[in-house]
Amino acid sequence: MAAKKIGPERLGAFSDGVIAINITIMVLDLKVPHDASLADFLAMWPTFVAYALSYVLVGVVWVNHHHLLRYVRTAGNTILWSNLLLLFVVSLIPYFTACLPASHMNTISTAFYAGDFFLVAITFHIFQTAISKQFEHDPELDLLLEASNRRNSIAMLMNFSAIPVAWFNPLVSLSLIGGVCALYFIPDIALCPHARARLRLQAEATAFQTTSDS
Repeated sequence: MAAKKIGPERLGAFSDGVIAINITIMVLDLKVPHDASLADFLAMWPTFVAYALSYVLVGVVWVNHHHLLRYVRTAGNTILWSNLLLLFVVSLIPYFTACLPASHMNTISTAFYAGDFFLVAITFHIFQTAISKQFEHDPELDLLLEASNRRNSIAMLMNFSAIPVAWFNPLVSLSLIGGVCALYFIPDIALCPHARARLRLQAEATAFQTTSDS
């Protein structure tokens, strides 16, 4: 009896659960002040900023993860383990998020926060590479992968740069991480037009070559 192949549905359901738990853990760090005055709420601004930034970043990871799963036909061992590796790094985000306000966003906590997102960028690229093995040399998907790899390289460079920058200016470091978030806010916004333009040029070149040969 042939073993039943694992589809993307179970992979997506498990990943959604892990990411949802991460967001829940982060929101639990939003403690109610002892005196519900405006001054007390304003004093909690580092906690709110850290939560908001991490919430958006985790959301961007989820959106892009969901987008990648559209290309998965079967979830083999490589995809399963690379997905677990990505989720492991993502699961550390609540811890480093809590460290930011606790340390008043000092250099060390910000550097570790940036380091975690550097690892997120690396593991996301590994996960994407594992999925791309199922593209089977589709011209449009190959061009999308090329553009996405270029974006992943930029993201890894920016997140890595945010680590040493944290020692000089933590806010600039966090801004670099936020910039990476903007790159992935809409998964294909910078990829589809590029791919279609390349495909159109290739089709025109092929048509011209066919006309010339005839």
